[in-house]
Amino acid sequence: VGAPLAAPGNTPVVFVHGMGDAGSNPGMKNLCASVPKKFPGTYSKCSNVANGLASITQTMDKQLEEFVADIRSDGNLTEGFNVVGLSQGNLLVRAYIERYNNPPVKKFISMCGPHNGVATCPDNLLYKLVCPLWKINPYGASIAFSDYWKDPTDQDKYLKKNRWLADINNERETKNSTYKAHMASLDKYILVEALQDIMVVPHASESHGFYSWGQEKNITALRDTEAYKGDWLGLQTLDKAGKLATYTYEGDHLRWSAEFYAQKILPELGPAGAVLV
Repeated sequence: VGAPLAAPGNTPVVFVHGMGDAGSNPGMKNLCASVPKKFPGTYSKCSNVANGLASITQTMDKQLEEFVADIRSDGNLTEGFNVVGLSQGNLLVRAYIERYNNPPVKKFISMCGPHNGVATCPDNLLYKLVCPLWKINPYGASIAFSDYWKDPTDQDKYLKKNRWLADINNERETKNSTYKAHMASLDKYILVEALQDIMVVPHASESHGFYSWGQEKNITALRDTEAYKGDWLGLQTLDKAGKLATYTYEGDHLRWSAEFYAQKILPELGPAGAVLV
């Protein structure tokens, strides 16, 4: 017996885990179950692409290849779906939208995603494995973190050496109009930033901000970036259409409150006209 079809009017939702996590872990399974629990009949998929160690050791391109195959093999998603990404998983989702978007993403909810890169290798248990490998060849190590690390003190080297983020952020001189068009086609793009995040540094990256080039202190916020002003990814287009929302919460990486999730995120995943009580 196959998975149940999504109820009419309920948009399917896909949850995409972050580095070191897995769609089969209890925390992710509980998160995935939250939508059909609140909106019965909604098809909810916990992505199991690049589970566990693979999310660290596989490059983002390799993970993306598997993610595309997984999405396209799921008959419940053929008419489009909403996505909730966690941390690194958001880069996977955004690359899918920009490069493929077939079947199309309708709403993209990004929870603590390092969209503008990470400027340092954090000192925590997860990165004890990653950092030594990364330091050998920061832009060239065959691990996921090298794909979105960004040295804010050397823009030229970043644009020349980075093999992945500079492309999906449309930062190079020749812009990819398809990336912009696909992002601008979203019904809504929601960015959630953790104000005490010590995993994604600077945490402004979670809202497409970053350190201003040439130093590691002052932040350029989303709407002041060249990318926004030039509409490289269609973010200005989404913003002017009322389809870009930014939220913050007091807390560390992926440590939002149940109240925040219930009030800000869950309502976005229900059928049109649904009322939460």
